[in-house]
Amino acid sequence: MISTFKKEYIFILLIFFSSFFINWYFGFLAINPIDNFTNYNSGYLIFKGNLPFKDYWVTTGPLLDLFQFFFIKIIGLNWYSYVFQASILNSLFCCFLYFVFRKFDLDKNSSFFYSFITGFIFYSQLGTPFVDHHSSLFSLVSVLIFILAINFNNKILYILLPLFLLLGFLSKQTPVAYFAILISFLIFYNFLISKNYTSIILLSISSLCLVLLLSSIFIYNDIKFTDFYYQYIKFASSVGETRIDSESFLKPITFSRYFLKFKWLHLSYLFLMIIIIKIIVQNKNFLTSKDFISIFALIASAYIFIIHQLLTLNVKFIYFFIPILGAFSHIYLNKITFSKTKIFKFINIFIVITGTVYYFGSYVYKQKFQLYCLNKNKHLSPVSTKIIDNKSSFKWINCLHQDANQEIQELESAINYLNINEKENYFLVTDYQFINSRLVNENQIQINKWYHPGVSYPLRDNDNYQYFKNYVFNKIKKKQIKSVIFIYPSHFGFENQIYFEEMFESCISNKSLRLNGIIRLINIEKCY
Repeated sequence: MISTFKKEYIFILLIFFSSFFINWYFGFLAINPIDNFTNYNSGYLIFKGNLPFKDYWVTTGPLLDLFQFFFIKIIGLNWYSYVFQASILNSLFCCFLYFVFRKFDLDKNSSFFYSFITGFIFYSQLGTPFVDHHSSLFSLVSVLIFILAINFNNKILYILLPLFLLLGFLSKQTPVAYFAILISFLIFYNFLISKNYTSIILLSISSLCLVLLLSSIFIYNDIKFTDFYYQYIKFASSVGETRIDSESFLKPITFSRYFLKFKWLHLSYLFLMIIIIKIIVQNKNFLTSKDFISIFALIASAYIFIIHQLLTLNVKFIYFFIPILGAFSHIYLNKITFSKTKIFKFINIFIVITGTVYYFGSYVYKQKFQLYCLNKNKHLSPVSTKIIDNKSSFKWINCLHQDANQEIQELESAINYLNINEKENYFLVTDYQFINSRLVNENQIQINKWYHPGVSYPLRDNDNYQYFKNYVFNKIKKKQIKSVIFIYPSHFGFENQIYFEEMFESCISNKSLRLNGIIRLINIEKCY
């Protein structure tokens, strides 16, 4: 018989390596250029000595840039280092879940089961680093740290909580901002009950230290606070406000939109809801218990993820929360006595397995995050290529081009053209930002982290447009940029080109096409 320690050790290893390699597999399959290549390139930008906010406009994910820089330094400038970042986070997150479940006295086999299957549906849906997944990970870790802190009165966890919220915020402002509000409310609620002054003091000191540390980093690297504020706070907030006010994101508020669309997520917290209602009816004092706060935090987290999902433009990605809610349902079904506890546990496991299998089969296996067009176009087939870094063999398939072989050839032609013909400084606007790392000259100047009209930079009717325009013109003058080069195809058609032609309308000297329109160039040397 395997000893308790050995079994625990084997489970942790299985969780770690299965989570790592399932993500590793999908990290080399399928591409959505605007999503997959952005953080690969921004990590390379820091590797070359550029800094976010200071040297290029950033509205989301500077932490991913820094992480990728770190992995480039360790592993090298290649796709392996990029997929490694997502894979190792997938592994560490699932191992963390196992320890959390065990801390709440969930048996080893069940803890392994819930952690193991989470690894198959969390980061593997995308395979490469992405802002929503990083921010969701750190947000959820923050919630779980909070739950652990109040249940076990662990002072170290109170110190760590602001750190993980900050990591989530530097990955993407949402959903971590919503989670910060939830956790702050519950901390205050718990303080009113427990009068735990120590927790408030520790949280305050930790938060203050992080603010001072971040400020010191900005000052040391000569990053202006105004640039950070306008890029990461003011403009980014305006994007969220626009979506909240829109009729096509959170609205219309209907049963099918909020409940049927996310039915498996709602079903996964069914027994947590039953438990909380049953005990409140029997004992009103339960409202002041740590169990109530913990269960409330978990259910509220599900709704935060739903709101965040509706506010993004992404394919459904929040179903990774199903096994985690299922695990806590199992934990509290162990703690709270019901006449039909065994039946409830069976139903709970059935919901988790069914929801996970559905999500894996419909979204992860089909790589729907990248291949959002497959329902309309079933004739796409992957092509093996090393175009990204000339080292990593990648199964290339995406929705921007019908013919993968032709697309790869066109991109190689564009790279060769830039390397041979463009000697003056220029900035490149393309969905295929990995191209930057394939350029042999040092004359491509990055102005924006990525080019998503209205999301990564303000449109003309946005209050922040003039600030962005000044930022761009200052970069052009400082770096003596002669032209803007666009490489097609693009998810946004010609929107980026039209935008910058309007911005530079008073100083464009000429426009030209190269490689049958794959490359389009506008000369802007009269702009300085």
